[in-house]
Amino acid sequence: MKKITIGLFSALLSFSAWFTSAAELRDDHPEFHIVQPGDTLWDISEMFLKSPWLWPEIWHVNNQVENPHLIFPGDIIALVYIDGQPRITKNMMPNGTIKLRPKARELSADSAISTIPLDAISPFLTSAQVVSKEELDNAAYIVGSDSGRVLAAENNKVYVRGVKNEADVKFTFFREGNPYIDPNTQELLGIEAIHVAEGLKEQHGDPTVMRLKKSVTEVRKGDLAIPTNEEQLRPLYFPHAPDNFEDGQIISVYGGVEQIGQYHIVVINRGEREGMEIGHVLSIYQRGITMEDEIAEERNDNSETGDVLSEVVTLPDEYAGRLMIFRTFEKVSLGLVLKAERAIHKFDKVKTPL
Repeated sequence: MKKITIGLFSALLSFSAWFTSAAELRDDHPEFHIVQPGDTLWDISEMFLKSPWLWPEIWHVNNQVENPHLIFPGDIIALVYIDGQPRITKNMMPNGTIKLRPKARELSADSAISTIPLDAISPFLTSAQVVSKEELDNAAYIVGSDSGRVLAAENNKVYVRGVKNEADVKFTFFREGNPYIDPNTQELLGIEAIHVAEGLKEQHGDPTVMRLKKSVTEVRKGDLAIPTNEEQLRPLYFPHAPDNFEDGQIISVYGGVEQIGQYHIVVINRGEREGMEIGHVLSIYQRGITMEDEIAEERNDNSETGDVLSEVVTLPDEYAGRLMIFRTFEKVSLGLVLKAERAIHKFDKVKTPL
């Protein structure tokens, strides 16, 4: 079981002790909340704050409370005032008494609540890939299998050519999917890599021998293999707003749905090149439709003053929800829709959160 020590999270959230006026409390906020199984940090923050991603700004770090940055079912999250400023803290009784635990010990991240619903994003943390045309052309590929068949199933051996780094052990197998095109500039932002299986290297060489694991569908000759990227696997996510963000758009959605809702996974046309980071929170705006104004046309025909109204009008963009970036690539990022107040569609806009 993975252990996470107090020092790691103290370093991650050392910036969180100061309050700014941007973190506004909800009018109907509770005085305290007892953490329940299935809660997320986002859910709890939304009970207290109008903008839940700003929770680090009023999170109170009490050095006498063991590991204040991990929250577990049964903990009490309370609103208190320190030096006249609101603070949210854990391990306090409803009457404001701090439960002291002077002996430090290691805590398991497995039992702590997550920032966001991890089951919604876990299939995409290693399997979702966006690759360039050059990466496709140079990727290792399956040349055959030990079954002697065109298709290979889970636990079969496959033989892979083009594996360059002998140290790589875990691989993801994929097929070329649809290109991601920027709707404004028509730039090719990357190509979707459709996940088909995972595998473990058993013997390096030309070809390299791999054993298929967690097969989504049968693997075939010509399928590509890339080392599994685990750099973006994180036990906790820390929501924050981006600086100087240039508005972007949703360019794709996983699952083939027409209307995007809560906990759907979307792709936006902004990536590491534009400064996107894991944990960035963005507001989603439904695009205002462009329509013909028949009344303006009639008034223009009958105008005696010479004033002319445009006969085509674009309605304002409307706030539709909120997403958080959980995976980034060079030119695109994957986001989890955390809130949907109205139907969200492909090509809707994403902006700096209010």
